This record gives sequence, C-alpha cells and structure tokens, in this order.
Amino acid sequence: MKESFSIPFYAADLPCPLPTNSEIENAPDISLEYGGRRVVGVGQHFVVKFGQGVDLAEGENMLFVRENTNICVPRVFALYSDTKTGKSFIIMERIIGETLLAAWPRLTQTEKQNILSDLRIQFNEMRQLPSPNYFGSFGKRKLLDGIFWTEEPDPLVNGPFDSEESLNEAMLRKYSYNGGPHYRVEYLRKCLPLIFKGHKATFTHGDLQRKNIIIREKLQQDDERTRVVLIDWEKSGWYPVYWEYCMAVCALRWDDDWPIWIDTLLMPFVSEAAWLQSLRLELWS
Repeated sequence: MKESFSIPFYAADLPCPLPTNSEIENAPDISLEYGGRRVVGVGQHFVVKFGQGVDLAEGENMLFVRENTNICVPRVFALYSDTKTGKSFIIMERIIGETLLAAWPRLTQTEKQNILSDLRIQFNEMRQLPSPNYFGSFGKRKLLDGIFWTEEPDPLVNGPFDSEESLNEAMLRKYSYNGGPHYRVEYLRKCLPLIFKGHKATFTHGDLQRKNIIIREKLQQDDERTRVVLIDWEKSGWYPVYWEYCMAVCALRWDDDWPIWIDTLLMPFVSEAAWLQSLRLELWS
C-alpha cells in the first residue's frame, strides 16, 4: 500500500481549471465555519475545505481510500498550503445530492435497508485493509481525533502508537492534561486494560454520522457506482477496531430510529462504547 503522497498534490485530469484562492475565499459557505475551517462550493464541480485549522492529511486519507478500495469518496483535485496566510486547501469533487440526515425522515424502511446495505459493504471493505504495526494517521503520523489533541506537540498523547497499551495510556495522559483528578486517572489506569485490549489497528473513518453521508441524485442507467458517498475524512486513521462503532455511538442524539440501525451497519463493541463515551464526556464536560 502507498504510504504517502507528494504535497502539494494536483490531479492530472480536472473537469475545469482549479479555482483561485480569491474565488475560494469569496465562494458561498456549504456548512458553518468551525475550528479555523470553512467549507464552500465553487461552481458545479468543486467543494473546498480550507483554513488554518485544516490538516491536509484529510485529503491524503481520501486519496488512500480511493486508491486501495472501491469505497465511494469524493475525488481529490488538489492539496496545498498558502505560506502567506497559513491556510491549507483541500479541493475536491462536488457531490450533487443530499445528506442522509436530511433525507432520513422521509425514507421508507426498505429504502433505509438498501442504503444501510450499501454502507455496510463499504465499511466491511474498509475493515479489510491490511493492518499496519501502529495506531496512527495515514503515513504513521499522529491521530487526529480530538481525544489525542494537545496545544503543543506531545507524541505520548498525539501518537502514533506502537501498541494498544500506549494508546490507552495516551487517553489517560490527555485526561491529566485536561486537569482530571489524579485518583480518577489511577482508577482508570486499572480499568482500561481490562476493556481496551486485543484490538488490532483498523482503518477507520472516525465520524460516522448521517451528515457525513451523501445520497447522490439519481444515477445514469449505466453508472454502477453506489449512490452512497462518504465525506469528511478529517479524523480518519488506524484506530483500534472498536473505534468506528464507539464514535458512532458517542455521536447519537437518540431522537429517532437511527441508533437502531447502527448495529446492522457495524460490528457492535458495547462494553468499549460505554467506557469510551464516559471518558469522552469527562474530557469535554
């Protein structure tokens, strides 16, 4: 498998010339600005995520998945940074459709089953990517989920990690970093190895929510691609195999039947989900 891509990256085959930075800055927002990031639509062909909070590793994740699987992700047309502004740019294919979150209330049970079946095929294929000898982002770099974030670089918290034990310890270090009680940390240090053990590193999307799933508009009759497209690969990387399910559970709002379908899409890790959700609530309470 390819372990890195040359940055800046520019695709050879473009539907039209790439937008300029000025065109991007003045384009209409698709989603709210957050964490030093904006997502805008530029014309009919491009969506751009850009800002000082953008990590180009997200674009590399998408290139990696497209190159090694049949999972449907937007094409990446360019990855680069502007040294003058400190902003990074991910220019990608604009998928015409609506999110599964928007479509969900009007879907029939049969339509939900068909969509979940397509998603299950894609996530099962993701699970089959060969496991490396580390837990970290693509290219053996730090993990990008917020639970491993520190203001200043700290490899003992950020990763990558050579073992699940080191990853567990990183979560405890982050707990201390956030000011968590010392005795709580010592208690968790006894508990976590009993729950988070024996899990292989598995390539993970990391943010399975309906807002990150686009149902494309009706395909042409000869188009064999799936209608379901996965977006927002910002947190993706090699995590323990339980991580995908646990993050999906942590994001549940419990206001409709979506939680019932999660167990039909992903292998359940119920104990791990309960512990990780509790830990995340404590970290961000």
